[in-house]
Amino acid sequence: MKTSFSIFLLFISIYLFGQEHQSHDSLTKLLEKIYYEDQNPRILSLSLEKEFGITSDTVQKLYKQTMYIDSINTTIVTRIIDKYGWLSASQTSVLANKTLFLVIQHADINTELKYIDTLKNAALTGRAKPSEYALLVDRTNLHLRKFQEYGSQLSTNKSGINVFYPIKDEPNVNKRRQNFGLKPLEEYAVIFNVVYTLPKKDLYKNCYALIGYVRDTLDNPIENVAIYLGKKLMTKSDSDGYYIIPITEKIKTAKIFYRKQEFNDTEYIWIKEGNIEVYQKYVWLTKKKACP
Repeated sequence: MKTSFSIFLLFISIYLFGQEHQSHDSLTKLLEKIYYEDQNPRILSLSLEKEFGITSDTVQKLYKQTMYIDSINTTIVTRIIDKYGWLSASQTSVLANKTLFLVIQHADINTELKYIDTLKNAALTGRAKPSEYALLVDRTNLHLRKFQEYGSQLSTNKSGINVFYPIKDEPNVNKRRQNFGLKPLEEYAVIFNVVYTLPKKDLYKNCYALIGYVRDTLDNPIENVAIYLGKKLMTKSDSDGYYIIPITEKIKTAKIFYRKQEFNDTEYIWIKEGNIEVYQKYVWLTKKKACP
């Protein structure tokens, strides 16, 4: 992957847009090239993450290159949408049509929000897949720190373990997914090596969610840390140090305590912020000093 190729694409797009009677064939070829520009580094990152780890210099360098390419692709694709609308697969090709969605999904939050209604209208008129609109809704919700609706977004921690970003009305998530042509979440989870069971009760109804990880000073996960909301025990961290707790909407500020016998207690003051629904807190615990 070379950034020079991205610059080449940008020059090509400028030339194409200078033509008054640009054919869809040329746009199709351009979009298909952008598809591979978008996907190749992401496919490569999967193997590099396994080999070197997410925090390695090799992987971080690839992430930066990917962001740079995304910014160029966003410029090209938004120009196409602004001039021609959301081109359907019949107007271009299946691959080119998919490229429009992928590039918008990988763009910054302002671009996502700008084109989400355009994608919705395209989905309603058969020019885009309904599933793509559902995925973009989840993506924007994640960026706005709100509950996702369809369960498409997961986070990966430093150990490479995936967890679902909190889901609104989770017991009914599969009904919503089916309405937008998405497979059940249990099947989707397998792709990310996650064992998922649909909950029977919505634990986060009328609640905010506080998620995070508990680690020691060497950044190792700490299991079975008791996490209290005030004096009430809410949960314990899992084997990877991950936790998630509900905080009722009527609460505007709260004390969260993290406790484990061989570690010093840590306190976190949670404060409600604007329209945020999902909060995140990483906690590092220090070991108690041995008695002389």
